[in-house]
Amino acid sequence: MPSRDELELWAQVLSRLRLGPAPRGEEFDLCRRILVGAPGTDEAAQAARILLEGAMADATTALDDAQEIMRILRALDRQELNPGKILPPS
Repeated sequence: MPSRDELELWAQVLSRLRLGPAPRGEEFDLCRRILVGAPGTDEAAQAARILLEGAMADATTALDDAQEIMRILRALDRQELNPGKILPPS
């Protein structure tokens, strides 16, 4: 289980992805709109996952963020992280 500090850090990473520019593209812009327009929903959790995966494929993602993104994705895959813990409040 992630610590409170990790959850805060991961929420900050996701917040930076919501602001952009990485990842780039229409799909990711749609994910950003979902995170703003429908926070706290299953759709927002899926949109966050897509943003996280897209950021790993974008060369402009900061190295520090990329390291944390990998940790987030691993925690999600292991079901150790509830996506709602790092999503913006609804």
